[in-house]
Amino acid sequence: MEQTPALKAIGRDAARLLGQFSPIILSNRAPVEPLADGRLAPGAGGLVKALTSLASATKASWVSASRTDVERDIARSGVPLNSSTDPDQGFPIFLAPTDAEGYQLHYTIISNPLLWFAHHYLWNIAVEPVVDQSLHKAWLDGYRVVNEAVARTALATARLLPRRPLFLTQDYQLYLAPELIRSEMPDAAMQHFVHIPWPEPRYLKVLPATMRDPIFKGLLANDIIGLQTSLDVHNFLRCCVELMGLRVAEAEGAVLYGGRLVWIRAYPVSIDVDAMRQLGESSRVRELEAEVETWRTEKLIVRVDRTDPSKNLIRGFLAYERLLEDHPEYHGRVVLWAFLQPSRLDVVAYRNYLDAVQATVHRINARFRSDTWEPTRLELGEDMDRAVAAYKSYDVLLVNPILDGMNLVAKEGPVVNKRSGVLVLSESAGAHEELGAHALSINPFDVDVTARAIHRALRMAPLERAERSNAIGQIVATNDVARWVRLQLEDIRSLTPPLRGQSRARDTRPVLVRR
Repeated sequence: MEQTPALKAIGRDAARLLGQFSPIILSNRAPVEPLADGRLAPGAGGLVKALTSLASATKASWVSASRTDVERDIARSGVPLNSSTDPDQGFPIFLAPTDAEGYQLHYTIISNPLLWFAHHYLWNIAVEPVVDQSLHKAWLDGYRVVNEAVARTALATARLLPRRPLFLTQDYQLYLAPELIRSEMPDAAMQHFVHIPWPEPRYLKVLPATMRDPIFKGLLANDIIGLQTSLDVHNFLRCCVELMGLRVAEAEGAVLYGGRLVWIRAYPVSIDVDAMRQLGESSRVRELEAEVETWRTEKLIVRVDRTDPSKNLIRGFLAYERLLEDHPEYHGRVVLWAFLQPSRLDVVAYRNYLDAVQATVHRINARFRSDTWEPTRLELGEDMDRAVAAYKSYDVLLVNPILDGMNLVAKEGPVVNKRSGVLVLSESAGAHEELGAHALSINPFDVDVTARAIHRALRMAPLERAERSNAIGQIVATNDVARWVRLQLEDIRSLTPPLRGQSRARDTRPVLVRR
């Protein structure tokens, strides 16, 4: 893996801050996927690379659930994978044993859509979810079992390590694992990062207490819980008070649970800016960018998303339709290019949503197209090079999720765009907390407001476009993925309780109140 300045910084920070620990990263999916022919397919995305760099620098172990038949065979063998063919760069990956049926219950019934929908306010509460015997079975025989398998594998791994174990658990698929680990290793250092938004307590009450309470007990077994934004931290603390009856210190971001202080912190996730810019200058991206120039119109609106209901694709297309209704002068002069990655098509709700997206695009094109102009270009696929070519080419980048933990598209696009493009950004995206002042903010539910924002972006003066675009680029470059990792590592070093018999230099305990 090419070491960008950000990845090198992560390695330096890890070596400096984690010398007393032996880190173990826990995730649902491993950073590489073993294939039937023996090859390893690398995981996609900047976060995987950042955590991989952290693991490489600290010689950490990585523990994940086995998701495929090939991975289950490796799990049964008890022999870890090596993440790299270079032993100096690699680290061991331990796959927790699962059975196919249990993993399916864990992932396609509980993790997605139940927990994902709960975190993103996606239910039509009048009719869903239906909490019945089958859902409880999926929880007990799927979600709980997979979490137990990952926890057991992580514990077995930790017992072989030379220093105090530091468990770094990732996301919503593994909420129960930390409590199981804490019960066996009470002196372990533990942090859990939740990559998705945290909802208000009233919405979480839809989950039955038999699921909701174990989720909080699992998370609160950690020393530190990392969330994306200050609003997520606020919502989590409210949940601790209203759903669990716990004492919190909101100003300090702390919860008293089981005689321990648990710290709740916001760490806005980000991107490797240098890696994104290097990719933007690659030969294939340049070729794809030139291809775009052969078909684009005077103005180009771009959206790059997964086909997830939380991304609010249909309202985005309806806003574009309203723009074409109200401003016929754009006919033939603007195209909306939606480059969408099909997501979780093994879940019925996601398949139905993709069908509705395609039907909406077809209807809009049938209504407005001419002999020489197709108003909407819909492409389905997974191709980061093509996504970056879209980023470089847009005049307007539409990011209008119903709710997002962060939304890295809002950060990736502006750092490579060549046209001083304008970001139209949902006020409900986590990225809005950092970037909203320099984007055009929208209510993601208001189609008319979104249409007017797109219109304003298309007509914006060059100087204002450049000022907004440059400001976003500077914020993202300053708050990059290396900073995201460093802030977490600094808090782990300063906030994790010392081992019994050791003392901390200063007392960081807040005054806790029940609100």
